[in-house]
Amino acid sequence: MSNTSKDSLKEKLLQLECHFTWSVEKEMFDLDDAKRRLEELIIDGIKYQAMPYNYLAFINCLQDNYGEALEALQKAEEILRKNHEHDFERRSIITYGNYAWVYYYMDQLTDVQTYLDKLERICKLFPNASRHSVMTPEIYGEKGWALLNCTGICYEEAKECFLKALEEDPDDTEWNMGYATVLFRLESFLGTAENLAPSKAIPQLRRVLELDPNDSVAMVLLALKLREVNEVNEGFTLVEKALKISPNRPYVIRYAAKFFRKARVIDKAVK
Repeated sequence: MSNTSKDSLKEKLLQLECHFTWSVEKEMFDLDDAKRRLEELIIDGIKYQAMPYNYLAFINCLQDNYGEALEALQKAEEILRKNHEHDFERRSIITYGNYAWVYYYMDQLTDVQTYLDKLERICKLFPNASRHSVMTPEIYGEKGWALLNCTGICYEEAKECFLKALEEDPDDTEWNMGYATVLFRLESFLGTAENLAPSKAIPQLRRVLELDPNDSVAMVLLALKLREVNEVNEGFTLVEKALKISPNRPYVIRYAAKFFRKARVIDKAVK
């Protein structure tokens, strides 16, 4: 294709909803550390595995690891086809957008057009869609997680994304947990509006546990917040339960150790 055709494709790519258009710049965070954390989530066996694979593809592309980027996207697509057989199309919009961008950077422009065509066919299913993009709760939610895993300056936008997702699907555990997580992090920043007001993270984490009583990460986050308001006994109970449910889960172990340190239970923190 000519340079004119390539420029025309890029104009279309910039209209997509995916990691490459969400203002996540590689200068904002440590790419190797982000990749390590995403690979940890995948090994950890989190419920929503297509998301870390999509993000991992983006990071690999930023590092010019195009083969690894495509492998991650293939894995994301495989998971979506397996777990969302009946709504695969709406779930695949981000993955297909990322495919198009990776092929663009590989200069495989015919493949770029192939994925733009796929997205155009999917978007015709939505009355409020543009030619190649549409906002759904799944897209708002995954964008929220992407921004949440980037840098603190993106947390307010991440919060708004989770709220948008919850407007359409208020009982979705995934988006409720995302909203709880971003509230937890914002409240940890001294001087923010969230830090100066009564905690919104506590009731939101309780909401997550209403929807999924075995969410061990929500348990340890809630325990840390309860310690701040001197409800340490309930915090201990939650941490002990979380460790029984997920004794080998890195995120749970780290947050549990943090709780024990802050509660000055040094021997358990060391263990």
